[in-house]
Amino acid sequence: MAKKTVYIAFDYDDLNVKQNLIAESNRPDCPWEFRDYSIRKEVEGPWVGQAKQLIAASDCVIVLCGQQTHQAVGVAIELQAAQEIDKHYFFLSGTRSGTPTKPKHARAEDKIWTYRWPTVETLLKKGMPPPDAAVR
Repeated sequence: MAKKTVYIAFDYDDLNVKQNLIAESNRPDCPWEFRDYSIRKEVEGPWVGQAKQLIAASDCVIVLCGQQTHQAVGVAIELQAAQEIDKHYFFLSGTRSGTPTKPKHARAEDKIWTYRWPTVETLLKKGMPPPDAAVR
């Protein structure tokens, strides 16, 4: 698969999951690879404009869903930005224990997908994994 540019929206509590996702994409045996277009550090002030530019420049947006994502204002803003410009996005479970939650602005039909290599590869290609790959 050709390298994708990806913006990763995540709650800061799920930073380790984001870092693992990036690390796995660099493994030689990983079936997908991408360049991370996410904001690299915690940004104060008018970060929304920068986020929108990075989202627009990306091939897709991955939204990591942890236990507190429903309360993450920044993730909701990033998702809304992706929806406004009709950017391809998908949700990945960002927790191994507990229940992942969707951010505000999630659509009813948005599924949270289990973080597995075949699932991520299919979603990056804008395909739909098997229904049993969804968490909820």
